[in-house]
Amino acid sequence: ESVARELAACFATSGSDGFRVVVEKSTVPVKTADALSKIFREVSSSVVEVVSCPEFLSQGSAIHDILNPDRVLIGAQGTERGRRAMGIVSWLYEQFVPRERIITAGLFSTELAKLAANALLAQRVSSINPVSAICEALGADCQQVARAVGSDARIGSHFLVPGVGFGGSSFTKDLLSLVYLCYSLNMPEVASYWEEILTINDFQRRRFSKSVVRSLFDT
Repeated sequence: ESVARELAACFATSGSDGFRVVVEKSTVPVKTADALSKIFREVSSSVVEVVSCPEFLSQGSAIHDILNPDRVLIGAQGTERGRRAMGIVSWLYEQFVPRERIITAGLFSTELAKLAANALLAQRVSSINPVSAICEALGADCQQVARAVGSDARIGSHFLVPGVGFGGSSFTKDLLSLVYLCYSLNMPEVASYWEEILTINDFQRRRFSKSVVRSLFDT
């Protein structure tokens, strides 16, 4: 909210009340664009259209991902002004991204797609770790199991590497945001599904640390 009001103040001092496009780049809760639009309508004399264009970047390869994206996702309202704003942002990306990689969608769909992408990546990272726990209990080789499973074209081999779970703040933050959204929509069963990914991730961390302590004779 404070950023939106600061932007509105900048628009007011720029000497022009023309058409403005504000682009969301960060991962945000769904309907953030709606809240921003309401603030702009309230405090700005300019015509401000909010567009969602989330980033899909991997740690260590951000510049490469920006210049060579799998896709660019642009969301806007289905109004004439929304389509105009979407066209402006799309034109900017078309200067270095093939047109077929630019996906246009509704505003809320775009915000949700970013949350869902991170949630599904977190799910993917966590999916092999319970299998690794079963493998250790049975004496099976998890890497052999992962290779066999990943050879299925329907599943694929990406992120099927057992480890200590996902770290950082992004996946946890976005999963919790999705959980909150589900509860706010009165979908406790769906919320529980996403919560279990966090539970498994914490389980894997504890399991790993306990294994290290055991190897050091519990000292």
